[in-house]
Amino acid sequence: MAENRYRRVMETLRERIETGQYQAGDRLPAETELATALGVSRPTLRQALAQLESEGLLNRVKGSGTFVAQPKLLHESTAFLAGYYQEAGKQHRLLRTEVLTLDVQRAGKLGDKLAIPESAQLTRLVRRRRIEGFDDGKPVVYTTVYVPYALFPDMAQQNFTDTSFYARLEARGLKVCHASRVLEVVVPSPEVTAMLELSPFEPVIHVDSIGYDCRGRRVEYARSYYPAGSSRFLIEVDR
Repeated sequence: MAENRYRRVMETLRERIETGQYQAGDRLPAETELATALGVSRPTLRQALAQLESEGLLNRVKGSGTFVAQPKLLHESTAFLAGYYQEAGKQHRLLRTEVLTLDVQRAGKLGDKLAIPESAQLTRLVRRRRIEGFDDGKPVVYTTVYVPYALFPDMAQQNFTDTSFYARLEARGLKVCHASRVLEVVVPSPEVTAMLELSPFEPVIHVDSIGYDCRGRRVEYARSYYPAGSSRFLIEVDR
């Protein structure tokens, strides 16, 4: 019975948040007042609040109260192999892409990431993405991707503003069939801070990724940065 009361309270509060009765940044009524209004004990209410906080819907600040959290964007790139263009489409979100750099350079130390000599050439693509209507239009990801020039020699002549990078790879027989990705929360460099329009010392989630085609060749190496305060990731594991 106690569990049913806690879940009922949790779903009531969740509905109020999702319908906009409680909006992002709003402070919830004091626990005593809210518990009385919902007809439950404070321990039951606190259990519901704790669960909603763990889901990212609430922020509980000691000495200040409980606040509705700013919504976070769910990134699914850790759960399936697709580019950000497809991911945004799957979530029915309008994606805006800025191509900041598209050039050819010597591989140097990056050759180790792509299993090519330091003297070989690679193509560099730097992009910044925004989601229409999310977080006041601030960038949601800043990415640099490198591709061996020999695999995609005309890449620097392509338009990646409103087309999928992975689709362009696949059209050249370079379908990414496997990826190795490492996620890490870091304090960004001044460049990344500026590109993501963050405040000083605001953390980011750095994703380091190597993509392999179906023959096992390394076809892309990417460094992506996501604002930690507005990002969450879906990770699916099969046994």
